[in-house]
Amino acid sequence: MNWIKRFFVITLSLLGVLIIGLWISFSFWKKDAINNLPKVQLMNTENGQIEYDVNGSSDKYLLMIHGMPGSVHVSKERKFMKEGYTTVGVSRPGYYLTPLSSGKTPKEQAALYKSLLDKLKIDSVYVFGSSGGGPSSIQFALDYPERCAGLILYAAVSEKWEPLGELMMSDFVTWLFFKAISLTFDKEMKKEMNWYLKNGMFPKKSIINGFENDSFQFANLDNFPFEEIVIPTLLIHGTKDINVPFSFSQNAARRIPNATLFEMKGKDHYATITSYRDTIYQQVFNFLKNIELESSYKLNTTTK
Repeated sequence: MNWIKRFFVITLSLLGVLIIGLWISFSFWKKDAINNLPKVQLMNTENGQIEYDVNGSSDKYLLMIHGMPGSVHVSKERKFMKEGYTTVGVSRPGYYLTPLSSGKTPKEQAALYKSLLDKLKIDSVYVFGSSGGGPSSIQFALDYPERCAGLILYAAVSEKWEPLGELMMSDFVTWLFFKAISLTFDKEMKKEMNWYLKNGMFPKKSIINGFENDSFQFANLDNFPFEEIVIPTLLIHGTKDINVPFSFSQNAARRIPNATLFEMKGKDHYATITSYRDTIYQQVFNFLKNIELESSYKLNTTTK
């Protein structure tokens, strides 16, 4: 029996060393993530304080509404800037430096975005709402159509919905979980996932209020009057999405008068961290260019 005891002692010792090693690795990773968050700004508006960032010099603006979880730090998409657009990223209430008191409901959050645009003296934006950013993006299009040139919804929550699980109990456990699942990723996917984790999920205390509020709001979401959306709308959704049902976008596309649904056949919720993202962005750029061409045509025919 002594050899069995020795085996268990050795096994437990090795396991302990492994956990300690992982903890040390995580501690350096977390410190690096927190210390190297991009510099952003805070704005006091009539609807509350909001964390935001503006990137680009064009007068064509994209309001980037992040998912659940997320932050302003994940909104810096250089592809848009290269195509001649300026991105206006925000942290939704309860995430990072935007207090939950600035707006719990989708309607309150939409009003907060409008107040930010007023302060920035931006008259019109394209709205890009991802996943959990869907409800407030849809609400913005409904409440402020004169400020919304077009609506883009990526795998967006648009009906009553409950997250697949609770937020992990600790930063370390969350990090371990994503490290484990990333073992099946290729090099590019691992790089993208690591970037998202560093910019939109750590530390937990920076996102927990927003995450818990989203969970409550989405579980009690009112039915949107999609028929009242008057602006061009592009919905992008993977047919194999197990996070946010593909049927959400199908239903919304049927009801929104001027909507286009791009079905990502066989793709899941995380298609944007794969090489397929180039196809996604091309769909977005085609959509934006079509709006601009149509607007130019209407302007020319009006002035003749």
